Amino acid sequence: MGMNKRAKVLFLLFFLGFSFIMIAYVSLIWHPALPFDSKSKREVTELLGENTGTIVKLTTEENVDWYGYGPQANEASAAEAMKRAVTEKGWTFIQQDGAGYFFERGKEKLIITSQMWTGNYVLFRIPAGVLKP
Repeated sequence: MGMNKRAKVLFLLFFLGFSFIMIAYVSLIWHPALPFDSKSKREVTELLGENTGTIVKLTTEENVDWYGYGPQANEASAAEAMKRAVTEKGWTFIQQDGAGYFFERGKEKLIITSQMWTGNYVLFRIPAGVLKP
């Protein structure tokens, strides 16, 4: 009797674990498309998962650097992290207008746009080289 009950418990645990993995996998597949092609959804979620609390460079495409922030990002904390990184390069934050963030440095102007990706991540479109080390 004892053995049979244990087997049932183990089966249930295995089944729950398997279901959880399937749900996680399916949610990765069903993530909305990324605005760039050079990194997979999985690579992006892994990169962002390893660097919580800072904006992370994801890729450069067509003279645009894509940065991300997350997981469980809200737009305010993501925007603060992005502004911090940009002002450290000598830019002054001027204003936000919708998804656009406007900066100036002397006569130069800079516009960075943000977008949510899934409910958990914020992506930033930054002209290439603005945040180069």
